[in-house]
Amino acid sequence: MEVILRFFHRRKEQALLSREQLVRSLVFCFALTLMASSTSLLRLSQFGNDPFSCMNLGFSLVSGLSFGTCLSIFNVFALVLLFFFGRRYISIGTWIYLFGLGPMADLSYNLLAPGLTVGADDLIGRSLLLSFGILISTFGVALYMCSAIGMGPYDAISWIVEDRTKGRVPFRYARIALDSTAVIIGFVFGSIVGLGTLIMACGTGPLISFHSRHFVRPILQYLLKSK
Repeated sequence: MEVILRFFHRRKEQALLSREQLVRSLVFCFALTLMASSTSLLRLSQFGNDPFSCMNLGFSLVSGLSFGTCLSIFNVFALVLLFFFGRRYISIGTWIYLFGLGPMADLSYNLLAPGLTVGADDLIGRSLLLSFGILISTFGVALYMCSAIGMGPYDAISWIVEDRTKGRVPFRYARIALDSTAVIIGFVFGSIVGLGTLIMACGTGPLISFHSRHFVRPILQYLLKSK
């Protein structure tokens, strides 16, 4: 009898774990959707994007490939680095990010651009696009982080640098160097570097923390506890 009870207890634990993974994966997918949409809004604002998007927009301009395709290609190359130098950072979230972000970025832009494209002299319209882009992006990043099922290849690079240097180059400085390099590459290849780039690179931390503390964590806890 005790053996049977243990068996059903293990099955219950496995079911709960599977449900939690499903909820976290769905939250992660929604986070990517928001992040892709925010990137499109920032593109339309003409104020510049986050460093990673800035670089891939530059690749898109010189290659003729879509922005989303360039995102996916870069993530594949970055994933190769993870396989050799940071395999422990590869998880289900990495694969969702790898295959999901690029197509979502192209889809969201194709859907939003026809109705939200504004002229370069429309500062009010551009400012609204920038503001909504930052707001949606920071909420999406908060969801992305709190889902806790992994990270994208680009985000993992800085952790690998910290690991490989045994902490002599902390994550923070590795990320600054990585983002700076991405912005320089994007600028050289013709991508817009502007106010949006500066804010996304340096000024979103407090807003991400606010979203995480007041909205994302309570929502995630509710979803994980609900039957």
